[in-house]
Amino acid sequence: MPRFWNLIPDTEAPEDGVLDIEGPIAEEVWWGDECSSREFKMALKGMKNVTVHINSPGGDVMAGAEIYSALREHSLNGEGRVKVIITALAASAASVVAMAGDEILISPVAYMMIHNPWTIAMGDAKEMRKTAKTLDEISEGLITAYERRTGKSRDELKKMLENETWMSATRCVEEGFADSVYGGEVRASAMVSASSMTRATPEEVRKLCQRWEKAHAERDPEEDPKDPPEDPEKDPEEKPEEEAKRAAIKERAEIAAAALAAAGY
Repeated sequence: MPRFWNLIPDTEAPEDGVLDIEGPIAEEVWWGDECSSREFKMALKGMKNVTVHINSPGGDVMAGAEIYSALREHSLNGEGRVKVIITALAASAASVVAMAGDEILISPVAYMMIHNPWTIAMGDAKEMRKTAKTLDEISEGLITAYERRTGKSRDELKKMLENETWMSATRCVEEGFADSVYGGEVRASAMVSASSMTRATPEEVRKLCQRWEKAHAERDPEEDPKDPPEDPEKDPEEKPEEEAKRAAIKERAEIAAAALAAAGY
């Protein structure tokens, strides 16, 4: 029976490995083959750095947890770094596997989805309550994986799971589920930490600069004093709150321009 994972040596660096996770993470494929789990760990042990490509809608949470744990152990033991690349989709259990990366990259057209675990159960009320409690415990484990990677609070992550949250590549970076969008579309150095621009993308920063320059160029000349003071941008009749607002906008624009220059834009 075909496996949902394939771990092979990197053709350019034989000591490194390339792990492809394609399609559903299925319990019967992972646990149905007694050697599959052991085989995966043995193959991983012979590798140094590992690049993981993920395109999966998720599947069995325990199989996903096994891969996550093996990859984290590989990194924490100093055997090599784990680099995750989300090529199209990392949903459900596959998103947990993605959290194992020391570095997580995502395609600009890829997505991630996180949600509470679910199952199909049969039985009486007591059995249903037992199943619900088990699902709650599994959720706690998922939250721990996301918490360690993103730094978000457990309460915030719990709400995201309850709402079945879908995230674009840009949002994954903003929320801490990925480090960057590969191809340079989103770079941490281009994100400005200033007031409302805390999570601004380069395009948003560029638009803010353009808005500020346009507003400054279209100012009504009658609002300017006939004999301008030393600072030609300052209106002596301007109210304190208006002056403060204008100064704040100018400051944010200057910070944005500096950030764009530093990022190479």
